[in-house]
Amino acid sequence: MIVAIAVGKEKWHNRHYDGRYRHYFRFWKEPMKKVTILAPYNTMATTIFGPMDILNQAGRLWNRVTKSPQTPFFDVTIASADGQPIRSVNNIYIQPHCSIENVQQTDLIVISSATYIQEILERNPELVPWISHHYDRGAHVASICTGVFLLAETGLLDGKSATLHWGFADTFRKRYPQVKLRQDQMYIDHGRLYCSAGVNAGLDLSLYLVEKFSGRQAAVESAKAMVLDMGRVSQAPYERLFFRKDHGDPLVVKAQEWIEQHESEPIDYERLAQELRTSRRSMERRFNQSLGLTPLGYLQKLRVERAKLLLEEGTLTFSEIAYRVGYEDIPFFRKIFVRLTGLRPNEYQRRFTGYSGVGCIT
Repeated sequence: MIVAIAVGKEKWHNRHYDGRYRHYFRFWKEPMKKVTILAPYNTMATTIFGPMDILNQAGRLWNRVTKSPQTPFFDVTIASADGQPIRSVNNIYIQPHCSIENVQQTDLIVISSATYIQEILERNPELVPWISHHYDRGAHVASICTGVFLLAETGLLDGKSATLHWGFADTFRKRYPQVKLRQDQMYIDHGRLYCSAGVNAGLDLSLYLVEKFSGRQAAVESAKAMVLDMGRVSQAPYERLFFRKDHGDPLVVKAQEWIEQHESEPIDYERLAQELRTSRRSMERRFNQSLGLTPLGYLQKLRVERAKLLLEEGTLTFSEIAYRVGYEDIPFFRKIFVRLTGLRPNEYQRRFTGYSGVGCIT
């Protein structure tokens, strides 16, 4: 038996769970959490509506399809700086519910993507102190994708770690050197501060917030109702490894180019240092200063990136690919591949070979 009595936004709820003759009852009287989705200029619409749908449907959609009383957990509002329609990145205008001035109290702020951070700050400098003000009053603050740019502007992330879409990692590092970037993470929780990786990682973070605020059962039901996977913790499999050469050290650029030309061959780093007319120790120090990697680490990333492309083509076995990129020790290369991508080679191939190998029911 399930009984629900609603008074305003307060819920008395008694949920019956029957499993192996066990009975579990949960009671609470708790108002819905107030959530404000902050939508800046030129944001990506998915980073507004993805979190909004997940949070709004928690306690609603599952209950609807299972024919049980709806017990919503979140009251979600979209706010813009001035209450006027927000231009999204695809030139679609989104009508918010209110301006940020109309938000008197909120339990959670979710910042949608803010890729064009400089233009956003020039247009709406009031966004940064508004976020800080509500954080100081006890609100939790979460950012989706490049929304972390706006969160970092508050200084709340100084000395802490953050994540965002891997494609904007270098830009973030340069702009916010006081924040430790962990671009491999799908999302990060600092107690009342959260950030997530690329667009769909905002869905992962939203499910995580459902669990944090409303319990695991609510999150599981939401995931099932919306056909979403739970438990993704790394964006490493999705990352394209960029091998930038704009760091300003010409010796390191020459070393990079030499390694790239010989990436499938055994590399003698002493010989490479001699070619560059420097010591191996000096070369490795400058390499690390410019790229955060040793020459060996750079070579490993090059080889893994090439292996990923060959796995995506789907025509070679992993052993054949290992030989092609320069490894005779297949188990050793498999360990490197797993460390850098977070997936075993066969898992990576299944995920990224496209739909032709999967087929479609007709």
